[in-house]
Amino acid sequence: MPRFLGALSVVILVLVVVALYALKPEQAVALGLVFPILTSVFITSTSLVVAYVSVKAYSRELLPSLLFLGCGAIVLGCTSLLAAMFLGTEGQNFSATVFASGAFVSAVFHLSCASLTYLGSSPKLGRDRQASFWVLLASLLIISIVVAALEGALPQFYSVGTGTTILDHAILGVASFMFAVSAALIFLVFYSSKSEILYSYSLALGATAVGLVAISVSNGDLSGLEVRAGWVMLYLGGVLLMTSVLSAERLGGIPARVRGKEV
Repeated sequence: MPRFLGALSVVILVLVVVALYALKPEQAVALGLVFPILTSVFITSTSLVVAYVSVKAYSRELLPSLLFLGCGAIVLGCTSLLAAMFLGTEGQNFSATVFASGAFVSAVFHLSCASLTYLGSSPKLGRDRQASFWVLLASLLIISIVVAALEGALPQFYSVGTGTTILDHAILGVASFMFAVSAALIFLVFYSSKSEILYSYSLALGATAVGLVAISVSNGDLSGLEVRAGWVMLYLGGVLLMTSVLSAERLGGIPARVRGKEV
């Protein structure tokens, strides 16, 4: 069933994206709302659902990996939407800075989650204030990134006339590598446990890694195939991640290997 839901979600996503991009690229960009709308639907909203379910699951399982999953989703969901709102405008440097920085922080959280899941020996934490602390930390990181970008406290991630800078390529490259490693670790756990939930999570991380790679090799031009393909892969990752987490919630918990036991 999870694979069917995932496949159905992918088909719906592809149809929506194809319909929107049936317009000429210049017209789609000129609308100014295509990227924010798609991002809010397929990344931000799905990320908030993932964060909610993860925190709720933590109240039962008390595993820090669940909190890291939720925090990673919150950071990527919020920073991606802020970045999408300023794509192709005078705030392109702000957009590139927030997006790359958010992707990096999110990748750190997801890698932490994947590592603990792979090790299968994650210590349980207390219920009191842990969830609030980590959600607050994720929120403060988002605010810090936005403030730093607005104040120009960080080096340029985008230069008018030349496009994204080497720093932007480097940060996105590292983030995509961490997402790829996370996907590999989760897939190894799936291979031993045969959990459909982990299969979807691995695909979500892999799709996000591919999307970041595509965006990192571009120069930030919205009419370029790399940028649009990269964002489509991010949308796919958001849908797959939500499918994975909702499937876990529906089945009443996480796979046994994640609880520190071999299946």
